[in-house]
Amino acid sequence: MKRLLSAAFAALALMGGAAKAGTLTDTITDAYWGSDAHGLGDVIGSSMYDINSAKIARVGDVLTVTINTAFAGHAGSDSWAYTANNVAKGIGYGDVFLGDTWNPAGTAADHYAADNAGNSTVWDYGFSLADRWNNNGGSFTLYKLNGATNALNTVNSESYINCTNGCTYRNGQEVAVKTTNNAANVTNTGKTGTWTVLANQSLQFTINVSGTDLATFSTIAMHWGETCQNDVIEGIVRLTPAPGTVPLMALGLAGLYLVRRRRQA
Repeated sequence: MKRLLSAAFAALALMGGAAKAGTLTDTITDAYWGSDAHGLGDVIGSSMYDINSAKIARVGDVLTVTINTAFAGHAGSDSWAYTANNVAKGIGYGDVFLGDTWNPAGTAADHYAADNAGNSTVWDYGFSLADRWNNNGGSFTLYKLNGATNALNTVNSESYINCTNGCTYRNGQEVAVKTTNNAANVTNTGKTGTWTVLANQSLQFTINVSGTDLATFSTIAMHWGETCQNDVIEGIVRLTPAPGTVPLMALGLAGLYLVRRRRQA
């Protein structure tokens, strides 16, 4: 019994170390609509804009965000919707916003119908994409968002829609990190990551977040949508290790050992 108990406690110690350095993962299912859906529900326009879910995983200091969306591979669509420097850009990929709390306006029952950038979660970090219209992916920079409001830290969807004949989109939602002339509120962490596109299926963002709060947050909230925000996903995940079978076995053996000692006494 003593040998078995010692082995179990040794395994418990190993499992504790593995839990600290192992994979922590959780998934957000898209149940968020937000405000200004114009009566069109979850997805405005084509089903191409649909977002299904997002998985957030942290392995050691490496954070990976995978967004499952039909829009993957379709940046540049609806080219008439946005023009910059006389170039028709169309709809692109929004930046990813992260924090450790989630405070949406409204309730789950109404899909947070009152929620927008002005009255909701103030995000702590943003992945600023180097080229949001690139269907091959690319690089992004991690920014710390220090302003007291989203208005100080982010650029909303209105700035990425300028169709001349009018169009319907989800306005009032945060799309991009406000990096221009905004050093007082937005800080470049010096960390960069990469993102990839699996056409019609997913976008994946990967970055080493060592030395930032993202390496230790036990909960991570997220916001992402296309530049038009025709669909948006928001929610929060919990990144804490679940109890394993070996620790439970060790506790059980400890109980048996104590019972045996009492009987011998």
